[in-house]
Amino acid sequence: MKLAHSALELRRFAVFGMVGALNTAICYALFALLFHVCGWHHHLALVADYAFGIVVGYVLHRSSTFADRNYLRQAFGKYSLTLVATFGANLALLDLIVRARLLEPLWAQALAMTLVTAAGFLVQTHWVFRQHAPWATAVDRDDHAAPPARSVPWRRAA
Repeated sequence: MKLAHSALELRRFAVFGMVGALNTAICYALFALLFHVCGWHHHLALVADYAFGIVVGYVLHRSSTFADRNYLRQAFGKYSLTLVATFGANLALLDLIVRARLLEPLWAQALAMTLVTAAGFLVQTHWVFRQHAPWATAVDRDDHAAPPARSVPWRRAA
């Protein structure tokens, strides 16, 4: 059982990496387009990048990385909150690197987004897409549903 769980989590991490890489590439291209082609300030380009990435990332992760998890509570809200937090960290790092003149904005953004990705995976795995019992979700929705009756394996059904 533990080996199967480990294999599932390893697969999940690999899919998270692939989905994240796809979403990051799309959003980084958007950032570069807005910054270089459209002449937007790097802060504004980052806001647009993250706003777009929240929607695309949620859809991709929900339908692939965490598709096996049901009975999620407020997953899109938690996902958005997580991305807002990682946005804050990303913005602070980007600004720090650019103001210190360590790298120009495109390279600074590449470094900053790389550093916040691991924390994002952990938060998404253990909070955003954490699976809950079916009855807990119903109670949270104010359905006032009771928990499901436990089946006792040694009793026969009546």
